[in-house]
Amino acid sequence: MSKAVIFGEYKLARILPELRARGFTDVVVYSAVDFDGFDVEVKRLGLDWTGGDVLDVLERERADVAVANPYAHGQEQLPLAYGEAAAKWDGHFLAHSAEFAAVACDKVVLHETAVARGWPVPEGAVCRSTDEVRAVVAGLGFPVVLKEAQSQAGDGRFFVASAADLDAVLAGPLGLPVIVQRFQQGFECGVELISAGGAQRRWPVASLGSLDTGLDPSFRARVMPFALPERAAAGLDRLVEDIERNFAPNGPWQIDFAVVDGELCLLEINARLGGLSDLDSVATGTDPHAVFVAAALGEELPPVAQRAVAIELPSTEAPGNPLPAEPAGSNLMTVTARTPTNRCFIDSDHMQVIVTVDDVAATKEWIAALSGADLLRCTTESAYAQLDAALATFGEARR
Repeated sequence: MSKAVIFGEYKLARILPELRARGFTDVVVYSAVDFDGFDVEVKRLGLDWTGGDVLDVLERERADVAVANPYAHGQEQLPLAYGEAAAKWDGHFLAHSAEFAAVACDKVVLHETAVARGWPVPEGAVCRSTDEVRAVVAGLGFPVVLKEAQSQAGDGRFFVASAADLDAVLAGPLGLPVIVQRFQQGFECGVELISAGGAQRRWPVASLGSLDTGLDPSFRARVMPFALPERAAAGLDRLVEDIERNFAPNGPWQIDFAVVDGELCLLEINARLGGLSDLDSVATGTDPHAVFVAAALGEELPPVAQRAVAIELPSTEAPGNPLPAEPAGSNLMTVTARTPTNRCFIDSDHMQVIVTVDDVAATKEWIAALSGADLLRCTTESAYAQLDAALATFGEARR
């Protein structure tokens, strides 16, 4: 009997079958939420755990393999503890190094590191007081974005377009220090990677749509693949190579960046898989969570290649108002907030729907039907534009 310990409940339904297929019959999940239905032992994960707390669990459980699987909401800073513990643990624990966790979990550290290493980031500065914030904003001019150093996904970020906006943000519970950056106008993109044992797998770049003042790509149409301009593509390659060589990522990670005037501009690094893993899986047929398990067990990582154009749409989970039937020949995935281990959103009826594109006209009709049923949270025009761009990219790549 083999034993696995998983720190974090995220996407357990896609991780557990991979472990069981490899003979892991004893699985302990340290979770931030209660759930059942998976026939695993569930124990409470402390969101304020230190490396010492994680090390205590590792020593107590004595599992054959341990996996750091942080979930975006509430667990963004736990990779810091996992990295500290992994450096002291002599067993098999797939977790990022403390050095990588630092740049991925703290936006101030990321900005300072980027400036020192020449990574392209928006113009800005670190501020440790409200007076410093006002001074930096005065120098940059509006609009700007304020980011708390350590915050959860979707939180701690503020778009500031005016002096009144700035007063409102500074009057609230702002967590200092913050990074103040010039607001970028361009396309937002993302890419997910898994690194382990000297190997790396990178999924295709996804377009997350035009950057907007909402700072939330989950409310935009997202597509894969997306063709980066030549200079941006080269910049991404250089960034990934430098991170791999000098920060020792060990597990899944994600880069969020903008394309501005043909150049790459780094926005965030995440020490985990996120919502893009759904689009990755549908578009390539290679589930990042399955590759995650292979990496944890020291196996050879399977190849990743784009197999189909896929579009992800922000939708609404509405009882009594089902989704229209997907287009014939397509592959549909729905991601809801109702399952505790599958939540991309908290206390919300927000749902993501991902579909491959077999017939372009039929897919656009389906998007229009979603909108007509009040189940689409972006404009049909933006979805069509994203879809057309992805189709052009895919067609060019296959020539």
